[in-house]
Amino acid sequence: MLYAFLAAALSAANFNPALPVDFQFGTGQDAHDFSAMCETHTVREMNPAEMPLATTSHVQVDCHGYDYFGAGRLAEFVFADGALTHVWVLVEETDLDPLQAAFVDAFGAPDVQAPVFAAFFEQRAAVRRDVPEALYYGEAAAPLFEGFFSQ
Repeated sequence: MLYAFLAAALSAANFNPALPVDFQFGTGQDAHDFSAMCETHTVREMNPAEMPLATTSHVQVDCHGYDYFGAGRLAEFVFADGALTHVWVLVEETDLDPLQAAFVDAFGAPDVQAPVFAAFFEQRAAVRRDVPEALYYGEAAAPLFEGFFSQ
C-alpha cells in the first residue's frame, strides 16, 4: 500500500494534467490513432439514448494501456454523432489525492468541488472520486458537465 502511494506521488511530480494532445475534441474516430495510443482498443456502439449529447450515434472506444499519470490506463473515448465529446481515464483509488494535487498545482483551485469530484472549468477537466478517474471534455460537452458539477 505504501509503495502504491509513493509511486503515485512520484507520478504526480512529473505529471502535466493539461489536455492531452491525443484528445481531438469535435473530430471523429479516424482523427485518432488508437493503434499508437493504446496497447489494445475496442469499439462499442451504444444506444444514443444513453447519452444526452447523442442524437444519431453513441460510440465508445475503450483504449487499454493509455499512458497517463505514470501508468498504462483504460481511457474511454466517447463519440456522440461522430465527434469526440469527452474522455474518461480510469486511475487507481490511491492515485486520486496526488492526481488532484497535480491538477491544483497546474490550474489553481477547482471551480467546483464536492466529495466525489473536483472540476476545473477553464481546462474542461475534472477528477472524479466515486469512480476513480480523470475527465476531459470538449466545448460541445461543457454545458452538460459544468451544469452537472454546478448542481
